[in-house]
Amino acid sequence: MLTEIEIVHNRIHMDRLVKRRDRISARLTELNAQLRQLEMDALTYEEKAAQSRRNLLAYLANFHRTEIDQVDSALSRMTAGRYGVCLACNGRVEPDWLDSFPEAEFCSTCYRIRERGGAG
Repeated sequence: MLTEIEIVHNRIHMDRLVKRRDRISARLTELNAQLRQLEMDALTYEEKAAQSRRNLLAYLANFHRTEIDQVDSALSRMTAGRYGVCLACNGRVEPDWLDSFPEAEFCSTCYRIRERGGAG
């Protein structure tokens, strides 16, 4: 059962996550518009420069899609009552870790193990 403080923190994190998803979605819309414009203006650009720009925009769009997936996953865990529970060890994700990374799936220890390539 969540404490009153955890419920308040979860509401704060949910608000931050929803706002972050909205900002990322807006940025993704901008990137897609830039990609479409680049394709429409393809004849006026040097091909090598245009390809570099396309690659950059595609990379950024994929990065933002991954961020949206992480935010949506955190929001789903909230709905399921699993927010703040480490997916690796089932321990509590530290409140300060969630304050820094509200989309965190892992406690800081398991995250570091996974970053080093371990089986955390």
